[in-house]
Amino acid sequence: MIARELISSVPALHPSDTGAKALRLMNEYHLTQLPMVVDSKYLALVEEDDIMDIEDLDVPLESMEYGGSRPAVMEYAHLFEALKLFYDFKLSALPVVTKESEYLGIITKDNLVTAFAAFNAVKEPGGIVAFEVEPRDFALSEIARIAESNDVTLLSVNTLSNPATGKMEVMLKTNRQELQGLLATFERFNYVIKYVFAEEPEEELLKKNYDLLMNYIGM
Repeated sequence: MIARELISSVPALHPSDTGAKALRLMNEYHLTQLPMVVDSKYLALVEEDDIMDIEDLDVPLESMEYGGSRPAVMEYAHLFEALKLFYDFKLSALPVVTKESEYLGIITKDNLVTAFAAFNAVKEPGGIVAFEVEPRDFALSEIARIAESNDVTLLSVNTLSNPATGKMEVMLKTNRQELQGLLATFERFNYVIKYVFAEEPEEELLKKNYDLLMNYIGM
């Protein structure tokens, strides 16, 4: 997934626009930044806080002084590059430009979240398993083989290094809700399970409901 595929329909600002109009658009689209564009060129990223400092909101934005960085992402940049810029610059909106610095549109934070949800199969039914391993012991081929041996498909795999322990946390999104067999195999291979989000096997759920019924009858 590349940057140009995430562009939203939010309008850009122009130097002749007033501070009042800029604030209205930011409020309408739930953003704290909007790009200013001149002759299809990205000029500046206008901040809500800077506009609030203006004494007269009816004066055009061209009367403001703009300095500092102008964050933008190239149109064919990967989704991860956009995420890095959002994080580095604490953005709510990220301009997308061509090699010739032509402005194409913006990526909003909501667009980015939606893209990552799709990228990580968030909407797909299935359980989640997380475990810790030493970085030197992380082998995706082995993890995939264990999943395959239990007739489980991995829809997404994410890793996170824990600076406090030096270990790597691995989170798997699977296509199955019943994961008892998979968990047993992971534990047999000495993987330390941290947490699991999955449905209980049907027979265990029926037994639990039966026990609750018996307890109720015995009251």
